[in-house]
Amino acid sequence: MADTFTEEEIEIKGKTAIHGTLTIPSSQQTERFPAVLFLAGSGPIDRNGNGPKGKYQFNLYKELAERIAGFGFVTFRYDKRGTGRSKEKLVSAGLWDLVEDAEESYLFLKNHPNVDPARIVVLGHSEGTIIGTALSERQEIGGLLLASGGAANLNEFLSFQRKLSYKELMNAKGLKGLLARKLVNVEKQEMKVQKWTDKMIHSNKDVYKVLFFFKQPAKWMREHFAYDTRSALRKLDCPVMAISGDKDPLVEPELIGELPSLVKGPSASYYIKDMEHGLRVQHEERSILKAKKMYSKLVERPLSPEGLEAISQWLNTHFKEGVSVDH
Repeated sequence: MADTFTEEEIEIKGKTAIHGTLTIPSSQQTERFPAVLFLAGSGPIDRNGNGPKGKYQFNLYKELAERIAGFGFVTFRYDKRGTGRSKEKLVSAGLWDLVEDAEESYLFLKNHPNVDPARIVVLGHSEGTIIGTALSERQEIGGLLLASGGAANLNEFLSFQRKLSYKELMNAKGLKGLLARKLVNVEKQEMKVQKWTDKMIHSNKDVYKVLFFFKQPAKWMREHFAYDTRSALRKLDCPVMAISGDKDPLVEPELIGELPSLVKGPSASYYIKDMEHGLRVQHEERSILKAKKMYSKLVERPLSPEGLEAISQWLNTHFKEGVSVDH
């Protein structure tokens, strides 16, 4: 494990300006290391893994990047559109805009003098698992790490979240459960969702306004719903790892079990006990309706030791078979 590392503020001047943080293990300047590119989850998430309001500073990507740099990896994490130093608008961005940003960042790492271009791992978290999978169709990446995601696309993620919400509502105790069972018609709710989704998908606009005021990312949803993640995974012959927690209320953790039947190369799936969507320790029951209420507790908790160990072992097994040096 590297004792120390240096951090550097980076601006990539491509089609759009990308601002991020590069960490490099302290070493001789001639050394070339394996590298990890971080791809953030959905919404306005900055390079460190935090939202724009700043109430809860989880720093998921910052903490992971520093830990992985400690293993002897270069890491790069960047501000998603509409966050941090980015001047771009997120609401009008589609899936492929986000993939372009990921590709620019990948090419930056590939051409960096301290990076071994054959050993670049793409680490996607949540929506980032889809973006990372899409990136693998454009570039010959060294490895793919899917954290709190996996084989599913956005439509499947959202469908799972709604089903879990309905189930929790119907099983709720007391007056809340009684009213839900009497007043909530799941079939009608799904019809409303489908009607709203159809409007977004069949729109030719980047941004769709609901009730004339509320902006919705129509392009983003349209492109996500059309993307086939499993088809892309079937083309992969590099090492692929998927990790999910049994307390994750946002994605269906069991779907990572599909990985061995999809990818051509070596695969590993880790289903971690007492780990939630942000990879932190959670002993409480999984609940999508109480997820936001859990933030005040989760922000004080460590990342799952079992999850970190799984990531560490996989990275070191596949990408630390010696450090290449320029002569």
